Amino acid sequence: MRRLAAPIVLTFSLSFGSAGRAAEEPKVTVEATLDAAQEVPAPKGTLPDAGGSATFEYDETHKSITYVVTVENLTGPPILARIDQAGPGTAGPVRITLDQSALAGGAPALPVPPDLVEPLFDGGTYVNVHTAMNPDGEVRGQIHLMAAACSCTGSAGALRQCVRKAIKALPKAQRASGVITALERYVKKSSCGRTKGPKRAVACCVREAAGNIVTDKLCLPVPEKSCTKRGGASLGAGTSCFPSNPCKPPAP
Repeated sequence: MRRLAAPIVLTFSLSFGSAGRAAEEPKVTVEATLDAAQEVPAPKGTLPDAGGSATFEYDETHKSITYVVTVENLTGPPILARIDQAGPGTAGPVRITLDQSALAGGAPALPVPPDLVEPLFDGGTYVNVHTAMNPDGEVRGQIHLMAAACSCTGSAGALRQCVRKAIKALPKAQRASGVITALERYVKKSSCGRTKGPKRAVACCVREAAGNIVTDKLCLPVPEKSCTKRGGASLGAGTSCFPSNPCKPPAP
């Protein structure tokens, strides 16, 4: 068995296609911690400290993602690295097969299905690194959003204040970007800290995770048509944002 002492860095750029948005927008950071314990089926012959980490930057302007995956102490060099779609403890289908000729970096952009963005944000995807000894995968890491700067903890005023502070800390060119403008509108309209909304409103779920300022889905109590115009996902007639936010995904 060969022990790899030096970390192996895998760098990729994945294309989500053109979005036609403003030139400079804050990215969304997602990350993963890889180890053998997460693998399904369980790998064989692994070392106790086999694993690694990954940091991903999702660019909403170009609908692309760049990331660095560092793995170490594997039974051999990676023969394959992929993003699969499934929750923790489950083996899922391959969604992205990475370029094996450029694992150290410089891989060409790869197309990514548009329906993968939400699973990427909501813990429904994982990074899988394979070796010759473990062709089904030796180390795996569930991908999740990096912790947000702000969240609704009860007070609407506190949420707005936190968001304003976080936006102020962004580079000036990013503060007026479309995604930040949308985030400000969503926060102002959200049900956070409120006990009731307008009549004939539905629970409208929205999320603008740019800059990891607010990564939770917010619930907007607005009419159905308004939800559609805002690009939100309505939970349907008779639904409500109160007494709690129904838009947050269940904990994994």
